[in-house]
Amino acid sequence: MSTVSSTKTVIGTAENFWLFDEKNGFDITHPKTPDSPLVYPRMTLQTSKAPVTLAPQKTAIVLIDMQNFFLSSAVGREKGLGHDAERALLTKCIPAARKAHIRILWLTWGISDEGLRTVPPMFYRNFALTFAPESSTLVNATSGANQEWRPTDGGIGEPLGKVTLEDGTSVDGGRMLIKDQWNTELHGDLVKAYSDGSHLKPADIRFHKETHSGFWGGNTEFARFIKREGIKTLLFAGVNTDQCVLATMQDAAQQGYDTIMLKDACGTVSPHFAQQMVEFNAHKAFGFQSNCDEFLHGAEHVEVSGPKSEL
Repeated sequence: MSTVSSTKTVIGTAENFWLFDEKNGFDITHPKTPDSPLVYPRMTLQTSKAPVTLAPQKTAIVLIDMQNFFLSSAVGREKGLGHDAERALLTKCIPAARKAHIRILWLTWGISDEGLRTVPPMFYRNFALTFAPESSTLVNATSGANQEWRPTDGGIGEPLGKVTLEDGTSVDGGRMLIKDQWNTELHGDLVKAYSDGSHLKPADIRFHKETHSGFWGGNTEFARFIKREGIKTLLFAGVNTDQCVLATMQDAAQQGYDTIMLKDACGTVSPHFAQQMVEFNAHKAFGFQSNCDEFLHGAEHVEVSGPKSEL
């Protein structure tokens, strides 16, 4: 860290830095140098730490795994935090991103046939077996007591067969977690939200992943896109908080991106402490933690221009 004025502190390196002062919090707009003119447009987002000012044109919100396999009642998903996150996205976060001209990136499971050959055994186990007894308490992993793995129906790449939708119609569920199947399609009204956004500028873009993280292997289409587009700041939402959201957010932070978790736009079926752990680390270790109301408020108060702009 270094000080460029009596109130402004540089956090980071010459190539990648934030600016901080006690009055305005963190400036993560990424100007060329610490002394460069302010970057416009700029938007201030209140976080659990302090206000954060970001540049919408250098920012994207990443919506993770909001797809039928994890949310549809047709495959037995009960209403829960993931559906709460879906409502928050539809009513607050997506409108906020549109208003602030922040790009929306949809990141979902969608394994290719080629990718099936390299999916680690861990994922085959996770989706083809279930651990019993199911409990919110932790089992002694060293004793072997009360530990049992039980097969489920199917597994990665296996057909789900016919599934019945809420309106009573039946559709082919497709092969589990494989790209371009019903079960890997976006859920409910998110389909229209994505379709509408794909015609905007900046347009929504959808990416597929084959593990928890959108950065797996370090050279994914998702990773190449955000680097090529000059995106510096990533807001995170989706399911499951402690798995795919965490994995992608943590990888992004390690690769030098600014990361902000929108906590009420994230949900999980894991015990509550798992959600709390991610919220804590988003606040403490990886970057920042905020919420949908603050995001919407910030989007409604974007500073479009100032005495001198730098894009």
